[in-house]
Amino acid sequence: MKRTICILLTVLMLVLAVPLSFGASDVVIDAERAILIPAAPTDYERFAAEKLCEMLGDVFGCAPEITTEANDHYIALGAVSSADVGGMKANGYRIRAIDGNIHINGNGTRGLQIAVYRFMETFAGRKIYTSALTRVEQRSQFFVPKDTDLIYEPFFECTDTDWNSPLDTEYSLANGLTCGERRTIPKAAGGTVDYLGGFCHTVGALCELQQHKDSDPTFLALHDGVRTTDQPCLTNPKVLETATRNVLKLLEKEHDPGASLQIVSVTQNDNFSYCECDDCRAFEMAHGSVQSATMLNFVNQIADAVSKKGYDNVAVDTFAYQYTRSVPTGIVPRNNVIVRLCSIECCFTHTLDCKTCSKNRAFIKDLQDWSKICDRLYVWDYATNYSHTLCYFPNFGVIQRNIQVFYENNVKGVYTEGNYYMDRCNTEFGELRAYLISKCLQNPYCDYDEEMNGFLRAYYGDGWRAVRRFIDTTSAFGKINHMCIGTGPSWYLIMDPATAAVCDGYWAYAKRHAGSEEALAHLARSEISWRYWKADVGYGEFAGMWLGKAARQQLHDDILASGATQAREGYGITFIDDYMYHPTRYWFGASLNAFDDFVLTVRRWLLHLF
Repeated sequence: MKRTICILLTVLMLVLAVPLSFGASDVVIDAERAILIPAAPTDYERFAAEKLCEMLGDVFGCAPEITTEANDHYIALGAVSSADVGGMKANGYRIRAIDGNIHINGNGTRGLQIAVYRFMETFAGRKIYTSALTRVEQRSQFFVPKDTDLIYEPFFECTDTDWNSPLDTEYSLANGLTCGERRTIPKAAGGTVDYLGGFCHTVGALCELQQHKDSDPTFLALHDGVRTTDQPCLTNPKVLETATRNVLKLLEKEHDPGASLQIVSVTQNDNFSYCECDDCRAFEMAHGSVQSATMLNFVNQIADAVSKKGYDNVAVDTFAYQYTRSVPTGIVPRNNVIVRLCSIECCFTHTLDCKTCSKNRAFIKDLQDWSKICDRLYVWDYATNYSHTLCYFPNFGVIQRNIQVFYENNVKGVYTEGNYYMDRCNTEFGELRAYLISKCLQNPYCDYDEEMNGFLRAYYGDGWRAVRRFIDTTSAFGKINHMCIGTGPSWYLIMDPATAAVCDGYWAYAKRHAGSEEALAHLARSEISWRYWKADVGYGEFAGMWLGKAARQQLHDDILASGATQAREGYGITFIDDYMYHPTRYWFGASLNAFDDFVLTVRRWLLHLF
């Protein structure tokens, strides 16, 4: 019997030891593992080494050594690594485990630096959720599988969002944001893709419309029979000469030959006063009868001049926006021209490729048409409600798919415009949106649920699952109707009172289980956006003109206490006291619409009945 027991124990010990024998061959990363760099490192290699040293120090409690002499226990960076990045897209990288050591390399101006952040996120679990919230677990060691060979090439050459902007260097590098319009990445860290001279609506200044309005009115667009400084005449040779001279002057002053990419924006002003003179009309009639023809022809000629001057890392950017959104015929963009297609008219409760959404079908056609003729197609996307920015915007169900649609249609750059005045109006899910948009731009096919859940857990505390259920529930109900960037709350989120009460329960649960004062503060601020919607439709504690008086007053006070000084784009947060007991859309100076109020009341009755 004793012999049998001994045999069984021996077998059991061998079985238990098997996983340990496999794990023992993984690469152990600890504070004793040196960071190996070349004897004469580049600025990129030095930055990557110092940043990796700092991040490993946060994990281990003490920083590893940076050395130029190899031992048998190292992480090799840059030129001394054996991670081949030849033939990869610019700013790609590779992380390999070879013979018990780690080799990290990248190309372009940012590949290596981004790689060290990816290394720490993938293997040490270090996540940068906001500029003020980094999650890192302190421990004595972590492991990298022995067969690791992680290769990454950027999906887009230029990415940005102005949610939670400006975002710092750490956030931008870790989460894949590269455009310099809203952030600054130091040159040693790879720099940004910079727009020189302006990000948008630049054509008026480049063409000197104000200077020529009296001396030569032919510079100005002829619209509705009147010359206007709103837009230039794009077929006037003198206008082209002026704009070209100003673009080249700008490049002489600000061009950086070492940058990965620089962009000059030659984009229409933000109005519909396009030129209707005989020459412009004739050119447009010959090229599809669309205003994009004159604009693209104008920009192509400027791009030719830029190319002839040898500015090989410069692209000239123009819009496919509103009246220039459709593709012309018989003319294509030059190789150094960026066409930035804008989705301003679209619906954002349905994905852009939703075949049943009438508002998005035309956009998809334009996207596909431009992708056939343009090598550098960018998208200017939207992700907030500019008329009711304090209110909840239920578009979480389309964020990832829309970015996938861009990538699948050969888009090279994406800018997602959001609540760019978030520092003056932060009562929603701005930090979450910034993170999810960034991660999807970094990899459109990332695990969206995992990224969202990780953020919610870190930011909203132990009751985060209830916040996730709220987001999923409201996103589903949002699909009932269309939601554009200025739609009223009562129209884009149609929900019955019973489901709204369930959502109230989610918020109550999350706050009870927040687990920290910081998480509770985050929850209270984000819940304002939900309370705003309820106040607009008259649900829950906001039901009735007079019965909801106390709740409306409390919401009013909490909005001010949140630090909000702006309610919507272009307007300060001026409350109209006489309207305090009406739907929230009338609180900030809008005229009371009796018909809308009547329709809202009828809809609310119908929802109660059915």
